[in-house]
Amino acid sequence: MTTVAPPAVVLTADDIARLLPHRYPFFLLDRVTALEPGVSAEALKNVSAADPVLAGHFPGRMIYPGVLLVECVAQLAAVVYGTAALGDAADLSSLGQAAQDRVGYLAEIRQAKFLRPVYPGDQVLFKAHSGTRLGALISVTGQASVGNEVVMTARLAVTERDQED
Repeated sequence: MTTVAPPAVVLTADDIARLLPHRYPFFLLDRVTALEPGVSAEALKNVSAADPVLAGHFPGRMIYPGVLLVECVAQLAAVVYGTAALGDAADLSSLGQAAQDRVGYLAEIRQAKFLRPVYPGDQVLFKAHSGTRLGALISVTGQASVGNEVVMTARLAVTERDQED
């Protein structure tokens, strides 16, 4: 019997909470498993029947909302550019509030495609890759997969707040 090791933890939920201003019920990522600050990252979300949003989406057939899959990619993008100041350093303690202060807003959703529903019990792997930057706007490509199956792809634009925002 072959066992597969779980993905390495690069950032725990506590680390992510130090980087993002999001809190319950919109703190969505469980762990970051790969990170190249300023460039790309991968993260996991465990979808549970206990997730409050599933109580009403949809009664009798729980489906994780597609808009929250997109939000997960946007939050992962915030981790990518929020850690850009780290470079290769692994010390997150110096980021904290400085990274939260940089996290802006989801500015645009383009070409979002939902290829199959996500259900309770699914573990979703998100990938976000930072693209071109135009002022405070950052282009992001993202996807969500369950197992080997891609369930969502999207192109986003996110903003990075400046000090005056």
